[in-house]
Amino acid sequence: MVNLDNKIWPSSPLKEKDLDEEQLKQFLAIRADYEKCAFVTAGHLEVRALGAKEFTKAIEPDESGITALVKHPSGHIYGGTGGKAAHLFFYNPAPDADAAADIGVIPGAEKVVAMTVLPDGSIIGAANTFDKKSLLFIYKSCEVLLREKSFAGMGVREIFDLPAEDQLFFSTIDPCHSSGTIEVLASPIDGEICDLVSAPDGTSVYILSACKGEIINYTVSDAAVKKIGSLDPNGNFSSKLAIDSCGRLYGAGLYGRIFRYDPETGDFMAMNISASAIKGWELYNQVTAWCSDSSGEILYGGTNAGQIFRFDTVNEKIITLGKPCIQTRITGMSRSGKKIYAVIGESDDCAHLASYNDDSRELLDLGCLLARSERPWNGYRFEAMTTGRNGEIFLGEYDRISQLFIFYPSIEE
Repeated sequence: MVNLDNKIWPSSPLKEKDLDEEQLKQFLAIRADYEKCAFVTAGHLEVRALGAKEFTKAIEPDESGITALVKHPSGHIYGGTGGKAAHLFFYNPAPDADAAADIGVIPGAEKVVAMTVLPDGSIIGAANTFDKKSLLFIYKSCEVLLREKSFAGMGVREIFDLPAEDQLFFSTIDPCHSSGTIEVLASPIDGEICDLVSAPDGTSVYILSACKGEIINYTVSDAAVKKIGSLDPNGNFSSKLAIDSCGRLYGAGLYGRIFRYDPETGDFMAMNISASAIKGWELYNQVTAWCSDSSGEILYGGTNAGQIFRFDTVNEKIITLGKPCIQTRITGMSRSGKKIYAVIGESDDCAHLASYNDDSRELLDLGCLLARSERPWNGYRFEAMTTGRNGEIFLGEYDRISQLFIFYPSIEE
């Protein structure tokens, strides 16, 4: 960590006596710029509470830290939390809603670590428990439940009262709120889970265990388990997985060395490339976030040192893009338009938002996250990130009282 105790900072011009008119004008201009220079000024930031008061009670403090986010084909954003209890919630972007609602507690779970959407619209997720074990859960939205519903013997009124979708609806007569059901499944591994991603066909998921980085393939329909391999026998591995457009799975082991699993051939191998690392830090190097470009052939990764890199999966080449700010640990990455966005910061930092434009090769520190709507809120810690249907970026705050941040990027010229 950089020691700033003895750093000599620029002195205030007010310490000088007898400032002339030009000096005073310069000072006022400097002060006007400085008061907002630390914050994100590109684009627009808003927050939403985890529970619209018109529909449901907000998720309690110490239970609201957002740890996972996923975009649903419906346009909704689903999220999981961690703390004294783990909740599942959804954000409805509809103009007559624009709010988040708590779906409910995931029984026995302490922290949701990952979620992915299945082909039928259900959501499967992984969570860790208070006794250092894990569980899987499946959430079936109202849309999924309606498709499974038999209408035999039901009256007209009963049929019309069935909720057609997960929604929040501000009615002039009576606001309504509908959501689906959570089903808890047994864990296919002994111990905690680091990550979970969907296989290309959606019939199974890849699970990364916290013990020695073991990867398994879990078939959703029959709970069948197939072991793929281990990222490192001594537990020196990265806790995140990624998939390219061809369905190949990637992880990272010791020194950030990239591993690849090809489901077509069954090959699981360590590649001759490693994630970007700061000199002397290689032993501790970990990939802490992934995302892809629009083609899915280019993956972008972020490390625990705060570096961002570009991984060409076709040519098997990694290019270091840089370290956009002094903060370390990339805790989330997502793409919107031509840009990759990353949120950076350890638990004791004030997180920064950064962007990378692959056309201009410009890597920028956009600043700290401060929203003024729907309430004034400074964001310090974040653990999750995803892109919405319209290119907006959703960021999951991870604090005692947490909000769902929404970043609307600037229009690209």
